[in-house]
Formats: sequence, structure tokens, C-alpha cells
Amino acid sequence: MQIANSAIENCTTSFSGGVSVRIFIPSGNPEELKIIEVLNWIGKGFVFPRALYAQVRQNHELVRSGVYVLWGPDESTQRLRVYIGEGDPVRARIDSHVREQDFWTHAVVFVSKDQNLNKAHVRSLASI
Repeated sequence: MQIANSAIENCTTSFSGGVSVRIFIPSGNPEELKIIEVLNWIGKGFVFPRALYAQVRQNHELVRSGVYVLWGPDESTQRLRVYIGEGDPVRARIDSHVREQDFWTHAVVFVSKDQNLNKAHVRSLASI
């Protein structure tokens, strides 16, 4: 069944070990924002292209502590360049990367669904 103009793609997938992942695609276009939730986990992920950051940053959950990964091509080496960071709030850190870093074309941000991640948790995750 197709839902006309649906902004939802909600799928649950099981992996070995019993992990279920739900992916919500608000626009219906998988190249745009994807909101990722692992069932029975306190976190939430946002995966998006840089071009949509102005829209994504409006999400109130990005004012929480979080970990993020920025990536894009490294023109000097023709390889993928990756930057891993943390912020409290995470939105302020990504805002600074929008102003100061041109390399990244995509991002993933992980925040707590219920504000159970604090600065210490986030720093620990970012250092892994």
C-alpha cells in the first residue's frame, strides 16, 4: 500500500544479536534526513546532507549533549575525510563547523532521547 505524499519510511530490521533499528525519513526521500532509533536504546541518530543542516538544526533534540561525525571528500588525497566531535549542546558545535569547515558534505548526530547523556558520557563516546 502506498501512502500518498507520505513523509514516512518506517522500517524495523533485525540483525544478528537481536537488534532492531527504526528509520524514519520525514521527506520520504532517503537522500535527505533520516532519523534512526535503536529499540531499547536511549539514543537517537540524525543522518543528513550538509545542504539540509539549516532545516535539521531546528530539531529541539539537537540542543542536548551529543556525539557527531562529519564526513566528505578530502580533495588533496582523494579519500574520505572524517571528523568526530562532541558538544553540549551538539547544535552549537555543528553550527561552528558550518561556519569554519568546508570539507564535510554529510553528518550523523547522536543524542539522548530522554536527556540521559551528559557531557561525561558524550566525551567518552567521542573518544572511542
